[in-house]
Parts: sequence; structure tokens; C-alpha cells
Amino acid sequence: MKNLIVYFSWSNNTKRLVEDLNKTFNFDIVRIFREVPYSEDYDTCAYKEAKEEVEKQIHPAIKKMNVDFNSYDNILLFFPIWWYTFPMPVGTFISELGNFKGKIYVFANSYTNDPKYMENSMRDLRKINKNITFVEGLFNKSTKNHIDFIKNIEK
Repeated sequence: MKNLIVYFSWSNNTKRLVEDLNKTFNFDIVRIFREVPYSEDYDTCAYKEAKEEVEKQIHPAIKKMNVDFNSYDNILLFFPIWWYTFPMPVGTFISELGNFKGKIYVFANSYTNDPKYMENSMRDLRKINKNITFVEGLFNKSTKNHIDFIKNIEK
């Protein structure tokens, strides 16, 4: 199996998680960047920019990723929860992915442990691209839990 990690991170919490777990796997990694970066100010980013995107379902432009996604069997997609679901640049990525033939394993993290956030994310991702097979990964788990989960994907 050939796996690719794709992630979105504003505060670098998700970035650190991905880097820590990838010390075990050494998968290729690509980061989703919004074309126009979010404000570095938390309040502006969270309560203005991100909130408006979620409320209006705006999928902002993202920077081009020079990756042949269909050369991978699986994409391991990591992101923080923003306004009860995934950040909208993740939605842009999914809509631009087209007819990816592999599976996308979804991993989310949040400051709270409400499982509804993962349910919302899975539901909302499936609405964007019905051609993709999404598999629920882990929500708010440790690096070790992620490593153990991913080892089972590898089998």
C-alpha cells in the first residue's frame, strides 16, 4: 500500500501530530495551504474568516499541490475541527480531488471531545465528493493511537 498524508493546520498543532507520527512511517506529506492565508490573529481567523466560510460554505482557493494523488492507494487526511466540521480549505481539496480511486482515511482533532464533530466532518466530506470512499479514522487520539491505527491500514 502506498499512503500519502495530506493535512491542514493553522496553529501547527496538526502539523506537529503529523510530523510525530510520520517518524514511524516516512510517508510522503503534503500540506493544504489557503491561497490567501488566514489572519495570524486567532480571533480574526476563527470568528471572522473561518466562521464565515463555514456558514456560507465557501471553499476558498488553495495553493496548487504538485502531486499525482492517484498514484497513492490511500490518503490519510488530518485537520483540526473548525466550527463543528473540517476547515473549508479541506473542502476545496476534496472537491478538486476529482475521482480519486483510493480511500481517504479521516483524522480530526479538537479542543473538545464531542464525537459529533467527526460525524459532521464525515457527513460534510461525503456531500462534497460522492465519488470518493471516506473511512473514519481517529478523533482526538494520541500519536501512539494514530500509529497503531495506521499500522492496521498497512496490513
